Amino acid sequence: DVVPTPVLGTAMFMLLWVSPSHAGEVDPPPPDPVLEALLREADTAAATPPPPPQAPARAAVNALNPGLTAFGDLVGQLGASEAGIAPGSTIYLRSLELELRADVDPFAKASAVVAFEQEAPPLGGGPGEGFGAEPEEAYVDLVALPARLSMRAGKFKAPFGLANRTHPHDLPWTDVPPALALLGEEGFTEAGVSLGWILPLGPAALTVTGGAFSGEIFDVDNARANVATLGRAELFVGAPAVDVALGGSAVVDAADEAGAVVAGGDITLRWRPTSRNSVVVIGEAIRGVDGDLAGYAALQVQPSRSVYLGFREDLGPEIVHNLFVSYYTSEFMRLRVGGGYAPASSSAAALAQLTFVWGSHPVEPWWINR
Repeated sequence: DVVPTPVLGTAMFMLLWVSPSHAGEVDPPPPDPVLEALLREADTAAATPPPPPQAPARAAVNALNPGLTAFGDLVGQLGASEAGIAPGSTIYLRSLELELRADVDPFAKASAVVAFEQEAPPLGGGPGEGFGAEPEEAYVDLVALPARLSMRAGKFKAPFGLANRTHPHDLPWTDVPPALALLGEEGFTEAGVSLGWILPLGPAALTVTGGAFSGEIFDVDNARANVATLGRAELFVGAPAVDVALGGSAVVDAADEAGAVVAGGDITLRWRPTSRNSVVVIGEAIRGVDGDLAGYAALQVQPSRSVYLGFREDLGPEIVHNLFVSYYTSEFMRLRVGGGYAPASSSAAALAQLTFVWGSHPVEPWWINR
């Protein structure tokens, strides 16, 4: 599309020779057909605007497809007691989760998580359960509500406490704290609607959440009409290197005259002096349907960008001391080993975990410092 410099120079030289100052000295040379064709092509190219940039074909093909992320969670477990190595010590694929995310329209975003999960083989021996598949979450977020309001509707992890809102593979430990069993076998995950409101308070913010859910937390067998109402308040205070959050949650059996209550309180303290070092302290206590109390307290230290060291003390139904070490090869793959010891039963268990992610990269868990 550009006339070569030698050709253009030749054309200029010939035009000078036919100018009036040389008209009487030398006869002009005969026209060159090749040169004339090149000049016409150069004039046409200069007058024609460049074509508009074309979007990549792949982006056009995927324009209407949701973002897809897959999570694999491979676990090896080892149990030991005074009797020796426990039956059920083996390697198994704990879960494979597929998460889809997309904009529904300018006012709403949708997410869905389909989980293929396998229960851990019993360390006491006996047959284990095979894979089961279910839609773990499927909900829509309304993002254009006025007055700092937010709304979520569908099936999702209820905003109760801390660990309940996080998928097991995203927790800072290889296992789920036993205290969460007070919220149900899979935690408090039900169909419902929640409405949240944020009140700015200078360097702090208060989040208030209310919701109505299907009530399976109180009636697992669905033997009666059910509805459970949830309330949560969380105060967040932020500083340049320190964040503190205090939260309280309660769920009430609104379909029962007795009005059974499940309640909990939690605290989070995060110190992040640099982008590669951090300290996180977590504490949570839960009161179950039957009045049982359980909780945990945890400490996590990040000495370098890719290494995290953790300790967790389980405070019910049995006291267990746990240690964990995590290493990230990248944000897409993590290696972790951990173990716990229960003094009352003189038993110990160790877990090794490989978690890998591929596809559309989701937001990293809140406790990761990058």
